[in-house]
Amino acid sequence: MKKHNNYLKVMTDMFLIQLFWAFGIMGVMLIIGLVRLIFHMQENGQDNLYNSFFVVATFFVFVIGVMATYYLPHYVGLGVTRKNYFKGATLALVGLTVILPFIIWGTSVITELIIENVTSFSFREPNMDVSTEDSNFIGDIVEFLIVTPFVEPESNWVLAIGIFSLKILVYYLAGWLISAAFYKFSVIAGLGAIAISIVLLTVENVLLRSILSLPIPNRFAFLEVPEGIAIVALLLIPLGMFYLIRVLTKRVSIRM
Repeated sequence: MKKHNNYLKVMTDMFLIQLFWAFGIMGVMLIIGLVRLIFHMQENGQDNLYNSFFVVATFFVFVIGVMATYYLPHYVGLGVTRKNYFKGATLALVGLTVILPFIIWGTSVITELIIENVTSFSFREPNMDVSTEDSNFIGDIVEFLIVTPFVEPESNWVLAIGIFSLKILVYYLAGWLISAAFYKFSVIAGLGAIAISIVLLTVENVLLRSILSLPIPNRFAFLEVPEGIAIVALLLIPLGMFYLIRVLTKRVSIRM
């Protein structure tokens, strides 16, 4: 593998593998949706694929982000430098962030048209709101990490795709950051990375809600800032996560 372009090989491999996994998840969700449709498990309508995958993406991209670190020993064994691994993995993530929301949206539109034309079934509007009343602190954080800001593509497709892409980016980076910390250091450092990721994801959620004028739980209201500052901070969060991952993987010892 030529050193000057081996990061392109890393990018292609990781992008295709992760996209294949995404197709697998989409296939499973389509099957589940058809089963629910056939057996009328949801009388008041069903979420379309886009809405459903938006929620599932929280877990899916986090998991493949965790797995990203464990490509490093494989590629180093093939002669890829740590720098080129990072470049390739980053480009693969960018590609996934840009392309995946469009694929999901397109598939969702097609399946929804087919189902509504051959049946009398209807799709419901998603409920992505969070409670703004104070409750359990841990519960607030968990809800915040799962129920992230959502915009229907039909209302503003540019904003909807942008929000979905941002979600894929930051949750992938959170998983990658955590696994990189565990790989390089100890359990304590890994737990510290988990705490940092939770804080960053929570702040990102608050900032995005602030920009979109969505309700923010009272517990996190102190994080609300003017829109201009929120936009800048929203961009700095993933950049900061990229930087931390690069620092963690730059001179990490490889376990073969």
